[in-house]
Amino acid sequence: MYKLFFNLVFKRMDPEKAHYTAFRWIRLAARTPVLRTFVAAALAPRYEGLRTEALGLRMHGPFGLAAGFDKNAVAIDGMAMLGFDHVEIGTVTGQAQPGNPKKRLFRLVPDRALINRMGFNNEGSEAVAARLAARKPVFRTVVGVNIGKTKVVPEAEAAADYVISTERLARHADYLVVNVSSPNTPGLRNLQATESLRPLLTAVREAADRSVTGRRVPLLVKIAPDLADEDVDAVADLALELG
Repeated sequence: MYKLFFNLVFKRMDPEKAHYTAFRWIRLAARTPVLRTFVAAALAPRYEGLRTEALGLRMHGPFGLAAGFDKNAVAIDGMAMLGFDHVEIGTVTGQAQPGNPKKRLFRLVPDRALINRMGFNNEGSEAVAARLAARKPVFRTVVGVNIGKTKVVPEAEAAADYVISTERLARHADYLVVNVSSPNTPGLRNLQATESLRPLLTAVREAADRSVTGRRVPLLVKIAPDLADEDVDAVADLALELG
């Protein structure tokens, strides 16, 4: 059914337009009680045997949505309706930014893949925090918040930029992800070096602890897939120490 629908509708659209069209439909379904109930019953059944615990968080199952799909926290219930057991929103930056010039999303149909050059387009941490604060959940789901560096912020001021996002968003997050992996933000991957990453994670950890009382928000780090093994080990050790 999906393949037929893709070929008839989405394949004829620009990839980014197709993404936002599908996104609007998902949001509409989540706001319509009859549709929401029907879709959730079909796609999000709950099985005791799938219950999962990670990071001290209990989830209905192990299947979650990574950041990048819902950048601005506008469809958390829609994603939960589709069966995702945790939803990671973002990447959110300290300041709002439009992302890279279009065209910036490309289909590789034979590979069933996409090339993503979006560039952290999002409404900024202040707007996203306000939306999360006003949210009235329909579905119980774990919500992660992925934060990244604002493009115009110099690398030397990156920690302060991440702290701004942390102070605004940590209280609304079941877990936080510090994103230092995107190739679309100049200089961002330089922050993966442990000598740069340690002060950054320390600042984020301290900001999260100041902002949230009564619980410790788990802190994760998103890194590039092409780091050398020894660098991955060093980052993992640091994340375990501070996360």
